[in-house]
Amino acid sequence: MIKKLIVAIILVAVLCTTAGARMPQVGDKVMIAVNAGSFHAKYTGIITDFENGFICMKCSEATAAGMIYVSTKDKPIDACIGVGAIIALKWL
Repeated sequence: MIKKLIVAIILVAVLCTTAGARMPQVGDKVMIAVNAGSFHAKYTGIITDFENGFICMKCSEATAAGMIYVSTKDKPIDACIGVGAIIALKWL
């Protein structure tokens, strides 16, 4: 009984901590995965601004459904992504 209680307390303590979570900063190079219904896309670039509910970036690469919309050969474009559609954010 005591062992189960100790395991439960440790499990609750682990679940209550953040695992190095941090917010992206302006100037960070990131890859953002987006899910908007049946539409899945990945954007890679440098964050330029945070607005009300949006992350704006100079997008150097964008792919969706296996198609390339912006490649690294192209000039970077400005893109703003709604934070509600973001499913993953990875620092590069």
